[in-house]
Amino acid sequence: MKYFILSALFFSLVAHADVYRSVDQYGNTVYSDIEDETSEKVVIDIAPSYTAVAVEAELPIFEEEVAEENIIPNYKLTIVSPSQNESLHNPESIIVAVELMPELNALRNDKLLFKLDGKEVTAASTSLNTVLTGVERGSHILLVSVVDKKGKVLKKSKSTLFHVHRTSVAP
Repeated sequence: MKYFILSALFFSLVAHADVYRSVDQYGNTVYSDIEDETSEKVVIDIAPSYTAVAVEAELPIFEEEVAEENIIPNYKLTIVSPSQNESLHNPESIIVAVELMPELNALRNDKLLFKLDGKEVTAASTSLNTVLTGVERGSHILLVSVVDKKGKVLKKSKSTLFHVHRTSVAP
């Protein structure tokens, strides 16, 4: 039953209706599907249509340029210094050095990001070295990542655990 009602509603909307034009007491043109003594029938020959304006094609992008920029190099990233489980006694600064193969892709604007205990210690840069100062005594985890220009991590090094020992001044 409900399908009959839905189909009847659909066909009533699609049914053809005449259109009448009249002018009301204020001089406005009124269109309606109801005929009265002052209206005239409007004949509609064709349905309104629209022809889109031609748009120029975009400039072609050479496939080589797209390919070089989109290919993510297969980076091999290793922390060289400090070494795994290295103990440092009273360091004023700690030099962090990494090895990276292949070199950072300049077209992609890839950079290195150094993190100590999960916190960024420098802004992303192209340098393979950085210096840590003011590192408190205790064990620390160092991690280096290659990031793209949007900050997306492309490659992470294995984390390195190192230990800082400070001389106690307590008697």
